[in-house]
Amino acid sequence: MPRKIRSSRKSAQGAQQQSDHETGSSPAADVPNAPSSRTNNELNLSVLRRHNAEIDSILSIAPFVVVYTFPASTKEWEKCGIEGTLFVCQLISPEPGVERYAVVVLNRRGLENFTAELRHGDDVEITPEYVILQVQSEEKENMIHGLWIFSEPAPSSTADTRATNAQIIHDCAVQAETSKKLAAEKKKYEVQEDETAPAEGPSGPLAGRRLSIRELFGPPNIQRDRVEDGKVDAPPPPPAQFTPSADTEFFRSTTRPSQMHKQSGPRAWEGQRKNGV
Repeated sequence: MPRKIRSSRKSAQGAQQQSDHETGSSPAADVPNAPSSRTNNELNLSVLRRHNAEIDSILSIAPFVVVYTFPASTKEWEKCGIEGTLFVCQLISPEPGVERYAVVVLNRRGLENFTAELRHGDDVEITPEYVILQVQSEEKENMIHGLWIFSEPAPSSTADTRATNAQIIHDCAVQAETSKKLAAEKKKYEVQEDETAPAEGPSGPLAGRRLSIRELFGPPNIQRDRVEDGKVDAPPPPPAQFTPSADTEFFRSTTRPSQMHKQSGPRAWEGQRKNGV
């Protein structure tokens, strides 16, 4: 009987070893996966871009925020069911020189997140209790939201969380408004330069204004300009100049009829005509 028990144990061990070999199991299969090499900032960006592909970078983070609304009907602060981590982000801008910023709260209590783009400095107000934002909805209606940012008294690590994030939100709104104004002024100035510049773009004192015909074809002539304007009579043309030749010398040496008429009188002139002179 004892021998039979030993044989059964050996057969069981052999079967167990054989099954392990056949399945190809190895101790390395039980080792947990290696941790990700990405930083927390990269992980947060990856999560945020799933909700908003325009997010370019993260400027500030508040661990816990509760979002309130201020309906015009009740005139009281009410929770809207959104609370979680707050991110102050810079957005991708399609216009050169224009900076865009937004506040994003990833909701821990539901699927609806909070996103508000910061456009004007006047849309942000900082109070001891809330950071108040005036946000324009998709229906072009102005809505008021309050962000309650959690912070603990010093020496806690979150002691300055509320003040720091509130100031960053306000500064981003001011910067977005300022950059948009500067970009619009620059664009307007470039358009004006294109309209006033000549087609060929000359340089010098004549650049930037229209040229008259007189400036294009020669220096100004005061006497000519006055004649063209009808202010003075045109001077008589100069006498024609002939090149001396044998024919011209003959006619110039011959006595003119007017001179003969003065010297001899009418009768002498008639006598000459009768004689064929």
